[in-house]
Amino acid sequence: MCKLKLYNMKTEIFQNVVIYNSQLIEKSDINFNTFDDGNIVYEIIRVVNGIPLFLEDHLMRLYYSANIAGFNIGITTSEIMNSIKHLSIENQSLNGNVKILFHYNKNSNLSFLFYFIKHSYPNEVQYRHGVKVALHSAERKTPNAKIIDDSFRNTTNEIILKEKIYELLLVNKNGLITEGSKSNVFFIKDNTLITAPIRMVLPGITRKFILKIAQLYKINIIEECVHQNDIDKYDAAFISGTSPKVLAISSIIDVKYNVNNPLIKMLTKGYNEEIENYIYDAS
Repeated sequence: MCKLKLYNMKTEIFQNVVIYNSQLIEKSDINFNTFDDGNIVYEIIRVVNGIPLFLEDHLMRLYYSANIAGFNIGITTSEIMNSIKHLSIENQSLNGNVKILFHYNKNSNLSFLFYFIKHSYPNEVQYRHGVKVALHSAERKTPNAKIIDDSFRNTTNEIILKEKIYELLLVNKNGLITEGSKSNVFFIKDNTLITAPIRMVLPGITRKFILKIAQLYKINIIEECVHQNDIDKYDAAFISGTSPKVLAISSIIDVKYNVNNPLIKMLTKGYNEEIENYIYDAS
């Protein structure tokens, strides 16, 4: 791990109190040098009214990511649930995004760190009018796992800021659009939903619920990548993720889409209902 990663970790901690190896401590008491080697896997979980949203699904992906990285996480769902709740109470922050990070160093020692990060949720104008995105030639080294890669993250963030866009869609060496830099992407043609196969992307939690809702609504689903040369052949497109939820794309470069597509409206409504039901059951 490079010093840049340590710098990013220091600066992204938003609230003063963190949880380090089950202990509540202040950010200033963290020894960041302990994270300077080995592998780090992580999840970013949205907290609503103090409840970690879809926690079980996030942890299933976390355990899978750790397995790909070559280590096991010996902490239960209930322990993580309680830790996030304590973190919310201590920081007096019942809504936001929490990062749970597990570090496996070169000496085979496991440690973990939970903390609030700054979040950027779309505003009402963005949900109503959609957002602009662009294409970027890049592929994740391990698309199915959330393993920290600061070089990739810093590059994409710089382009997003420079181009004044919301997201970058990744294009592989074959010209296929796989996913966003921090989201999954869907295209719509008539009554058909098109998204990349699960083997080629991060298995997004929101993505999983969208596909479930689409099946309930009997929307046709095709799991294949869209070629970058064919983006003008689709009626609509949207991205999905922990922060954006379901967010319509207004344009990819100079190709414009219908942000009022009925399938997007239907999937947005269905996903928001999933959130409401989860919070109700967990309360």
